[in-house]
Amino acid sequence: MSDDILTPAMPDFGAEPPRRGLWARLRGKGAAGSDAFGAAAVEDPFAFADDDARFRRRRRIFGAVLVLIAIGVGAGAWAYLHFAPEPEEAAPASTGNRVVMPMPPEPGPENLARALIAPPGAAEAPEAVRPAPPQTPAVKPAPVPSVALPVEPSPRLDRDSASKPPRYADLPRTAPPVMPPLASAPIAELQRRTPGGLTVPSVGADGRRPWQAYARPFTADAKTPRIAVIVTGLGLSQEATGAAIEGLPPDVTLAFDATAPQLPERLAAARRAGHEAMLEIGLQRETFPAADPGPEGLLAVLSPEENAARLERALARGSVYVGVLARGGDAYAASPPHAGALMTALKRAGLAFVSAVPFSGVEAYPARAGVDVAIPAATFRERISAQLRQAETTAKTRGSAVVVVDVSPLALAQITPWLGGLPAKGVAVAPVSAVVKE
Repeated sequence: MSDDILTPAMPDFGAEPPRRGLWARLRGKGAAGSDAFGAAAVEDPFAFADDDARFRRRRRIFGAVLVLIAIGVGAGAWAYLHFAPEPEEAAPASTGNRVVMPMPPEPGPENLARALIAPPGAAEAPEAVRPAPPQTPAVKPAPVPSVALPVEPSPRLDRDSASKPPRYADLPRTAPPVMPPLASAPIAELQRRTPGGLTVPSVGADGRRPWQAYARPFTADAKTPRIAVIVTGLGLSQEATGAAIEGLPPDVTLAFDATAPQLPERLAAARRAGHEAMLEIGLQRETFPAADPGPEGLLAVLSPEENAARLERALARGSVYVGVLARGGDAYAASPPHAGALMTALKRAGLAFVSAVPFSGVEAYPARAGVDVAIPAATFRERISAQLRQAETTAKTRGSAVVVVDVSPLALAQITPWLGGLPAKGVAVAPVSAVVKE
């Protein structure tokens, strides 16, 4: 037997491994039983045993390929942008059968004669250049009834006014009334004690009622149209309250918020200046709870007993006032049990009731009056003037009118001279006690 057969073949460690293509090397595959570079893994355990060296070689190869690809893409983009032909301008589209007409001239001073609408503040065109009116056939038009349409004022007129908004400190103060001031002390016979220990107004044993006993005298002729002005929102601001008490004529009625601090002192100061006083109480609106009537407001969601307790607490905070002015109340008036209980309580107290919301379907009513004109605080100058003219028309038509004005410097500055001019127009200024009806 040959020695070559018996002697095992020894691997030749010095032999150079066969070379493989680049793609085979990148994929990490070689011939059967060999690595990516063609070295036998089993026969040659020491050939290319460093895995880190193989990984670094593959990474360098992949990096070189990516660099070549990036260079090629950048060169292609530069060549496209540099050598691309300029785009040709598109031809204008055909207008077809469209008729193109020139726009009317701009309404400037030089084109005023031909302008459709004259610009604001432009002078009228002279008669010589004004176009002649078109000739119309001589047909007698039908008679049109003359109707005076009310003109709604615009806040632009008030914004363009050169006058500055007034302040409370700039309002004039009226002279003390000629007649003696109204009695400030309450009448004991016109008060009663509640089971809870509160003192509230009440009808006297002789039939006298507080709204008559604490009223300001009114001596005008019964046939004379009269306007009662009630200024509301007083008592919460010392500056606004002082301006209303000292600056308004004594015939103006002042309404104080039922939650105002130092309410008895403010009511007494108003009566010393000759003013009638009212108590302003919040009633639930349809937009409740977004519109909150206040911590002691009367709510239709509460029981009549709870509302009666709230009303007694409000009435007990003052003494000498002629009645109650409701702030809001559309939701409260829509509830017959609550509305009936309120009217009965006010009638028992002998107080007048003024509200912009009608209370209907009630068995017993106190002396009451409705609000004809309401002027909120956030109102511009021209609208206040228009609403005051509306009050004059209402008073001359129906004999009386009630105007409720939220206190503000602008409102006080406008109603003061307006009230002074009413006697010359045949209208008398009256306290609210002179216009309520039983």
